[in-house]
Amino acid sequence: MRLLLVEDDRGLRDALADRLRAAGYATDAVGCGEDGLAYARRSAYDAVVLDLGLPDRDGLDVLTDLRRGAVTTPVLLLTARDGVDDRVRGLDRGADDYLAKPFATVELLARLRALTRRSGRLEPARLVVGDLEFDLRTRAVTRDGERIDLTPKETAILEVLLRAHGGLVTRGMLFEKAWDASLDAFPSVLDAHVSNLRRKLEEDGRPRLIHTVRGQGYLCAEAPP
Repeated sequence: MRLLLVEDDRGLRDALADRLRAAGYATDAVGCGEDGLAYARRSAYDAVVLDLGLPDRDGLDVLTDLRRGAVTTPVLLLTARDGVDDRVRGLDRGADDYLAKPFATVELLARLRALTRRSGRLEPARLVVGDLEFDLRTRAVTRDGERIDLTPKETAILEVLLRAHGGLVTRGMLFEKAWDASLDAFPSVLDAHVSNLRRKLEEDGRPRLIHTVRGQGYLCAEAPP
């Protein structure tokens, strides 16, 4: 899943972005409303986490512009304004949820999962192919019950492949869903991550699950294409 985080406090923004990426979200993080609008309009996000106290314009105005521009991405508001009237205004402008500062990151993650469910995407508890299981809540990956330690990027790539349910995943799709805009998206870098992921999944002679479709991309299945 890919998120957009709009938060002006650089320390909080960097900390939240790191935590979201560690939880498996490809996260683009910006510090002002205009950048948030630009990113949200040009990329397909699964959710937007939007601070109300932005330096260039009020977050509610950013939210209003998003909805007027037919951007229907779920939006979770972050704010120190905790009055009932403030919450009502945000919800009336088109917000899907509201989280008052200070907050626990685990609550933010839980609310993002809830937004995904409410947006119509039924979220399974696990993704499974063969003897490989991916627990979406804990981010744990196992083969035949044995835990496999993956980096956050390898985990994100594997999730995108598993969500395709054996279908082809192009390099472009992987860059869109598993990469942040701030990271260099080179085919050689992607191929290196996939190679490392394969090596870990195939240790001890385990059968290959990630297959290359030459000139197109990858797929995850028990049998090669």
